[in-house]
Formats: sequence, structure tokens, C-alpha cells
Amino acid sequence: MKPIYKLILLSLCMGFSFADVKIGYVDSNEIMNNFEEVRQVQVDLEKEQRRLEGEMNELVARLDSLKQDYDRQRLLMSDTRRTEKENEMLNMEKSIQKFQLEKFGPEGEIYRKQNQLLKPVLAKIDEAIQKVGSERGYDFILDAMSGALLYALDSHNLTEDVMDELAKSTGSVTD
Repeated sequence: MKPIYKLILLSLCMGFSFADVKIGYVDSNEIMNNFEEVRQVQVDLEKEQRRLEGEMNELVARLDSLKQDYDRQRLLMSDTRRTEKENEMLNMEKSIQKFQLEKFGPEGEIYRKQNQLLKPVLAKIDEAIQKVGSERGYDFILDAMSGALLYALDSHNLTEDVMDELAKSTGSVTD
């Protein structure tokens, strides 16, 4: 279901008409593309990513060097020495995979750094949205890009009512 249809359904369920509701929206992509602090975060992240990619490239170059040395000397090596070199290359490959996961994986260093740098910027953006919504009398402010609700008057929050109704229907007690 498209976000606007959800909003229409929500308004009908809540029993108020659109004439009484002031709805606004923001384009989060435009904000993210044009807010200077976001650009600075992107520059800082790109520097960090280049640094980590440099470290990764050094590891890969060392592995390539090991493989070339092994290929050149393999026929002259004893079985024991050959096994040692193969294990060394295998361990290096594992180290590279571990490095890649720790630095660039879903919970890696680059994503933690991004979250750390963006957190205060996103807080400023949210504060600005809250202020505009409050000062200009909006009931709801949506994100045009995702359809997410970014601001709403507390009077439209039905969470407690829904929790009470759930408690009644299941016979459980809420806090």
C-alpha cells in the first residue's frame, strides 16, 4: 500500500477530516545532498574508506608476493617447506577476509564510523523538522522519499489506546 493511502486510511480511522489536518513533507535526499555538514561527513568517510582500502591493498599485495614466490620456488622446496608456505598463504587469505569483514562488513568499522559521524548531523536535521512542524502548526510531516512519518502532534499518537485495547482483548495488564 502506498504511503499516501496509508495516511488516508489512518485519518479515516482516527475520525478527523483532512480539512482539520495540516500535512507537510520534506525531501530527505535533498536535505542530505545540500546540508553542508552531511557533505563534510561524506568527505571524512571517503578519507577513512581510502585509508582502509590502502591497508587492504597492502595485504593483497603481500599475498600476491607470497604466491609469486611460492610459484617460483615450489619445485625446489621440500614437502615440509611447501606445506609451510601453503599454510602461510592460507592464513594470509583468512586475514584478508577477516580484515574485509571487520572494516567493510555490515557491522564493520566504516559503518560504525558513518553512524558515529552522522548521528549528530541527523539529530540537527530532526531538531529542525520538529521545530518547523511545531512552529508552523503541522500535524504531520512526512518524508517524500520514504513515506516515513518524521513529525506528528502527540495528540494524534494512538499507541497507548492501541496498547490498552490489546490488553483488554488478551486479558493482560500493561504498565
